[in-house]
Amino acid sequence: MVITGLLRGAAKTLLFIVLLFIIGRLINSSAFITPDTAIAFAVWLHGSANQENYDDLWFFADVSLSLISAIIAYNVVITVVRKVMDRFPMKAGS
Repeated sequence: MVITGLLRGAAKTLLFIVLLFIIGRLINSSAFITPDTAIAFAVWLHGSANQENYDDLWFFADVSLSLISAIIAYNVVITVVRKVMDRFPMKAGS
């Protein structure tokens, strides 16, 4: 019983990591964040805009949107799996 719990926990963790990487590859915040907005953010955050802090807004937007989307996708997948398992219960001997 303990092994089953560990395997389920590992499978859920692996599912979340896979979803995070897939969604991270799909989200591209440079499509909706203009360079002027990125410069304004760098000036607001660091006081000046240079090569090192120019892309901070893109990074924060990519990470935040990927994380939020992965959490939502994970919850949807887990909910669907639970509903399917409730609808088609496995027999004890299988």
